[in-house]
Amino acid sequence: MNTNRYAGKGKCFTARIYRLRVIGLGIGSFCVASVLTELHANLLLWALLIFHGFIWPHIAYRVALAWTVPYRGERVNLMVDAAFGGFWVVAMRFNILPSVLILALLSTNNIAAGGLPLFVRGIVAHVVGVAVGVLTLGFAFAPQSQMSTILACLPFLFLYPLALGWTTYSTSQKLAAHARELERLSQTDGLTGLWNRRHWEGLLAQQFELCRAEKLQSCLVLFDLDHFKRVNDTRGHAAGDAALRSFAIFLREHLRPEDIIGRYGGEEFGVILPGLSLADAETIVELLLLALRSRASQSEGTLLCTTSAGLSGHRPDMTSFTEWLMEADRCLYDAKSNGRDRLVASYADSPSRQR
Repeated sequence: MNTNRYAGKGKCFTARIYRLRVIGLGIGSFCVASVLTELHANLLLWALLIFHGFIWPHIAYRVALAWTVPYRGERVNLMVDAAFGGFWVVAMRFNILPSVLILALLSTNNIAAGGLPLFVRGIVAHVVGVAVGVLTLGFAFAPQSQMSTILACLPFLFLYPLALGWTTYSTSQKLAAHARELERLSQTDGLTGLWNRRHWEGLLAQQFELCRAEKLQSCLVLFDLDHFKRVNDTRGHAAGDAALRSFAIFLREHLRPEDIIGRYGGEEFGVILPGLSLADAETIVELLLLALRSRASQSEGTLLCTTSAGLSGHRPDMTSFTEWLMEADRCLYDAKSNGRDRLVASYADSPSRQR
């Protein structure tokens, strides 16, 4: 497998495990220490406990980051933790409360990091740790927990689940924000930041149904930048992209906040004007065309095109939003065919009216 493709993967994961390891092993050490105190353990075991509880988390973090793929390095570290857990169970002579707590902590980490496969591997690592413990320390079985051990385990019972819950919550919030951003990106046009055609047509369909159900007024206008190809051919595609972005900004500046603007495709834009009669929409679009005409005459600007516009109001006899859209498109075609830089509106009593 080509590891270059996954290089650096898992740094955030490693950082999350690092924080949990520092907290978990730190407070877990007090559980083990309470038992070692009762057993009058030798200095070597105390030194190992200090190393595992307070030094190993920092070493593990650096080791994982040193891997080409930190995620894989962290999974190895988790197996080391699991082996240590098995060893401490033997060192505590299977003292029931701290043993269960430590194994549950390590198993939770393994499931969270790699699901059932890593959990099973963790069980194997526990067994290896137990075997190493029995070979080096001998076997002794004293499962009863004294009150001092129970009290030493109480902080662990409270603090580690709290830390794990907070980490899980933070991760879920980041994932939710990431999902919202992906949804936004899937709905917007990358060049202009407006709604893309697919999403904008969905909003148009919703507006159509709302108008039909509640008998509301609403208008639809399609814009097409005039002679846009000339801008691309004479000034380059960068200038064409700048003109499209400028027109998108221009629409936002001159339309109401509730108006729904989308890039329909190429140099075409669509705007839904909720709550407006056709006459009011005509006035707004005419003023917009006038402002654009003035802006386009300034040769130093990026918005070098005028625009043609086709306007259609919602009518109860329309059967679908596509009919509404096609009517606005026919008006736009008429505007382009009759000299451009003009508005053509559709009325029920006549196919179109040009202004």
